[in-house]
Formats: sequence, C-alpha cells, structure tokens
Amino acid sequence: MYNISRKNVTFETIDKCDHKEISWNSAFSSNDKNVDNGKALLFQGKSNESLVFVHGLGHRNFEYLKYYPINLSKSGYTTMMLVLPYHLDRMPQNENISFLSGTASDIEKRFYQSVVDTLTCVDYLENLGMKKIHIMGFSFGGMISTISLALDKRIDKGILVVTGGNFEYITWKSIATKVLRIRYEDEDSCNIERCHELHKKFDISARSFSCIEDLENLPSCFRYDPSLFAKDLNPNKILMFSAIFDPFIPQKSSKDLWNKMNKPKRYKLPSGHMTSHLWFKKFILNKTLEFVNYNQL
Repeated sequence: MYNISRKNVTFETIDKCDHKEISWNSAFSSNDKNVDNGKALLFQGKSNESLVFVHGLGHRNFEYLKYYPINLSKSGYTTMMLVLPYHLDRMPQNENISFLSGTASDIEKRFYQSVVDTLTCVDYLENLGMKKIHIMGFSFGGMISTISLALDKRIDKGILVVTGGNFEYITWKSIATKVLRIRYEDEDSCNIERCHELHKKFDISARSFSCIEDLENLPSCFRYDPSLFAKDLNPNKILMFSAIFDPFIPQKSSKDLWNKMNKPKRYKLPSGHMTSHLWFKKFILNKTLEFVNYNQL
C-alpha cells in the first residue's frame, strides 16, 4: 500500500540547462519498466525551504504547469516536479493502458504508486538538507498531494488547486471520468445507483479512519479518495483554490474535500478548470508565496 519501504531507493541526476532531472526506480512496482522509472524535474532555489509539485492527469498540462516550479524556485523555493506514473516518459509499453483504465483495483494501485513516488521526492528534498518541505498539487495532483500530506508529517503546508474528493461525485459528474462510466456500464461492474448506495457509508468511514491498516476493511474506491484522509489535516496549513465553473472537478467534490479538511482558507476563482491557470496563474502563485512565506523564520 502507501507505506511500502523506500529505504533502498537510489537517485541519479542529469544536469539540464535550467533544471536537474532526477530519476529512480519506483519503490512501488507496476511490473512495467517504463512506468517504474521514477522521474522528477528539480528547479533549485536559494533558501532552505522546498516544495513538491504534482501535476494533473494528461500530458498536455505538464509544460504549462512548469510555470509554478520555475517561479517558485526564482522566489527561493527549491521545487521538485514529479512526473506521475502513466504520463510522459512513464507511459507503459502497452499504450492502451492509461491511469484510469482497468478496474477500481488497478486504479487503486496507481494511486499507491503516485503517492509513494511523491513521498520519494520528499525523501530526496530532505536528503538535500531542506528545513521545510511543502506540497502543491493541481487537479488530480491535488488528490495525490492531499493523501501524501496526510501520511507524511514531514510535509509542512499544502496548496491544493482545483481539486476535490469523494469519488461518487468525481466518477459520475466529471467529464474527465467519462471513460470510467462507459467501462463500468459496459462491464456492469458499477452504476450510479450502486455507487450511491456504497457511498452512504463513506462519511462514516472518513470520520472513523485513523491509520493505513484501516484501509484493508474499506471498498477499493474509498482507499484512494482524498476526502477519506482529510480530517486529520491542519486547516491552518492548507490553502485551496477552486474554480466556480469547473466541469472536471464538480463543485460538490471540491466542497466535500474542503469541508472534511475543516474549511481551510479557500479562493473561489471565476473560471473553468483549465482557465483557472490561464487566467489566474499569477494570482495563484502570489497567494501561494504569501502562504508559504507566512510565519517564516
């Protein structure tokens, strides 16, 4: 699961013109050598504080989201931008397999690997001597960031951009998960009624969840739901941005995560999902810097 040992992970570094490329063998194996070749871009700052940045689903968003690591590093924060499994150089040899393909159990394992690789980035930054490590996630990356933040107390603050929780809403209301709905219906493995019935127990599970061992007794789709992990997060250490007209992260999903995190500071952007970055990237960056700089020693 999420707590697989990372003690034998070793890193290799390649110098690029404006960053370093860090690679390692993922501690969580997918049994595909391409997927298991962990990779991150390191943008070095001049302070002893750092940040892990986790991008969203899909290949197209990676380049434009580099805006945040590049500018955070210019402001002093060494920033490590993880390449998620099943993306870019980490695509599987079978190109028909994507992050959301397969069963709920398959997706569960991909979440495990994503979180393990995120925490491997935290290991790397700690080994660099960073005194504080924060995390920032965009969209799907915000889900990975929420789980990582809950599991690893070395991470100080979390910035969650256009993200949410509760997979009942995400699965049946988001345009990003249409492929899931079609497959569930074709295979008769799930439908909206069954999902709703199952999720009647979700809030109770989220309130009672206390340790990783509890996951064994939960349905597969609960085990990778960020809202399950939210209650123990310190709301004073969280900054959220949500998009009012977001077709990818439904309003109910964003609100569910926000409520379960005990209502941290949140900015509501008058935008859609992608346009939140296109229109408000400077605002998001500036508020992020204000947040991580606050109470800085």
